[in-house]
Amino acid sequence: MRTPLFVVALAGSLLIAPAAAQAVPCAVTDVMIKASQAWVTRGTGLTANNWSNANFHVGNIAQVRTTGISNHKTWPWVRANKFLLPIDPANPYAPDPQASGEAYLAVSFFHPEPEVLQPLRDNLRAQVKTGRTDFWKSPDALTMSLPSFTQVAVRDLDQDMLDYSYRSYRSLKKRTFNEVTGLWSRNVQTNGWAVQGLAKAILALPADSPYRADYARTLRKSAQTLRYLQRHDGFWGATGKDSAATAMITYAFAAGVNTGVLDRDTYLPLVRKGWQALLTAVDADGLLGWTAARNSWKPASAGDSAGFAVGSFLLAGQQLVPLTPGC
Repeated sequence: MRTPLFVVALAGSLLIAPAAAQAVPCAVTDVMIKASQAWVTRGTGLTANNWSNANFHVGNIAQVRTTGISNHKTWPWVRANKFLLPIDPANPYAPDPQASGEAYLAVSFFHPEPEVLQPLRDNLRAQVKTGRTDFWKSPDALTMSLPSFTQVAVRDLDQDMLDYSYRSYRSLKKRTFNEVTGLWSRNVQTNGWAVQGLAKAILALPADSPYRADYARTLRKSAQTLRYLQRHDGFWGATGKDSAATAMITYAFAAGVNTGVLDRDTYLPLVRKGWQALLTAVDADGLLGWTAARNSWKPASAGDSAGFAVGSFLLAGQQLVPLTPGC
C-alpha cells in the first residue's frame, strides 16, 4: 500500500498540532509554561544530546507554539549538538538517536536553515537504502523514530521514505503487538510510547492517507484497552501512578479526539481525568514528579522527574488546549 505524496504534501502544516500566534491565557497554558520553565531551571542532565532531552525539547517547542512564550532553551541545545544525532557507529540506525532529529524538526519551524535537518536526512535516507525493517526492536521506536521518518518524508515528498517507515512499523507490529488485547509488549508505559508515536504520525499525515488510516486503526485498538487500564485517580502506570505513561496516553487520546480518530464522547472524559491526575504530580514550582524510569517496573515517587516525561506533559497540554473552553 503506497500513499501518494502529492496528497501527503498537504499535511505540512500538521507537523506540530495547532499553534498560537500570541500568548493564550488559560489554566492549561499557564501550567505548561510553568512546567517547561521548572525543568530548564531544576532539571538534570540538560545538556546531553539524548532521547530524553529530545523528547523534552519537542514538547518545549509545542509549548512555545501554543502559548507564544519561549524560555529560549531549545535552539541553544540544538546548536550545541551541531545538528548531529548521537549515533553509535556500531548501530547507526538505532531508534533512540533519531529522537534528537524530531527535536530538530520541531525547532526548524523557527529556524528553517538547511543545515538544521541535514544530518537527520542523511541518516534516515541511508537507513532506507538498507532495505531492512528490523531496526525497531521495541514499541518505543514508534516515538523515537516514526515521527522523524514521517515528517521528513512529508517535507521532502519522499515516497520511498514514507513506504519504508510504514513497512518498519508493520514489522514491529507483527513482532510486538497483540491483536487480541490491543496492547504492545512490556508494560503500560511502553504502550504509552507506542500510542504517542502513532498519534504524532497521524497528525503529520493527511486525512485520506491509507498509512494514516492504519496507524489510526491501531491507535483505536490500543485505546479500547488502555481506557480500562486508567486508574481511579486518573493515572496510568505499570506498578503505580506514572506521570510519563499518563502524559503519553493523555496526549494520544487528546490528539485522537482532535483528529476525529477517537470518539469524543468516550475519550474526552479520560483525557480530562488524565490531565487532572498530571496536575497533582506538578509541585508548587512547576516540576513534574511521579515519573517512572523508561519501561521500568520500579514504582515512581513524588520526587522522580525526567525530561522525557515533561516533554510528553507539554504535548498533552498542547492537544488539550483546543478541547478546553476559554483557551
